[in-house]
Amino acid sequence: MNLRSLSAHVPTFALLIAPALMAQSGPQPPPPVMVFIREEVKPGKGAAHEATEAAWTQAMIKGKSTNYYLGMEALTGPSEAWFLAGYGSFAKWGGAQNEFDANPDLKKEIARIAEQDGELLSGARTFVGARRKDLSFGPDVEIGKMRYMRVRTFRVKQGQNRPFEDGLKVALEGYAKSRYPFSFATYEVVAGQPSPTFVILRPMKSLGDMDLADAADKAFLEVMGEDGRKALSKVFGDSVQFVENQIFSFNPKLTFAGPSTIASDPAFWAPR
Repeated sequence: MNLRSLSAHVPTFALLIAPALMAQSGPQPPPPVMVFIREEVKPGKGAAHEATEAAWTQAMIKGKSTNYYLGMEALTGPSEAWFLAGYGSFAKWGGAQNEFDANPDLKKEIARIAEQDGELLSGARTFVGARRKDLSFGPDVEIGKMRYMRVRTFRVKQGQNRPFEDGLKVALEGYAKSRYPFSFATYEVVAGQPSPTFVILRPMKSLGDMDLADAADKAFLEVMGEDGRKALSKVFGDSVQFVENQIFSFNPKLTFAGPSTIASDPAFWAPR
């Protein structure tokens, strides 16, 4: 079963706000396992795509699903919608699959809606990554307060994992010394993409964070010094095949937010 069939978005304030009131908001660590669903939405089909997500939501709520995820739309690059579903382990991801398969009525309804959704897409890919805590940076963030996500995908050359990782660890030391003000989580893709691939997620409260990042990057480069900058440039130049940078905007209409996320900002995640 494709994990995409677990997708839903928050349809009404009344259905989801009650559990959110009992949940605790606040910073939380990134999940150890992240499933990425990357959908290529046909140009001009964004509104129709949201409509199919609404139908998905009704089916998932009726089926009492707890497989929450965040949906976001690309502000740069091709017309895409990404969905991020986090799990505490691969076993818990498997449990989510089993929950769906154990509900034949929900499975049948989702299959019907999936056919409609497929007509709005030109392509889709699902891949899964394991969090590399040693390659991540910064304190935990309150994801419910975030509105944007910067995604950097590194395709590493074969046999160059170790040089790439060592270079990134040197960069992390520079970030710490320069007091870099942003947090990011690094995931190593374990299935669904050519290997080795690393995806770095950096949540942002606003696009104004991009302005702050320019100053922070300059401070980082100053800390590294000329020799350090040259060394890093060589390491990444030798080990990386290509880098893709994208900026996304969270869309509550494409999101099936968990209670803790809603509790951070009910007006945004569960609007009336």
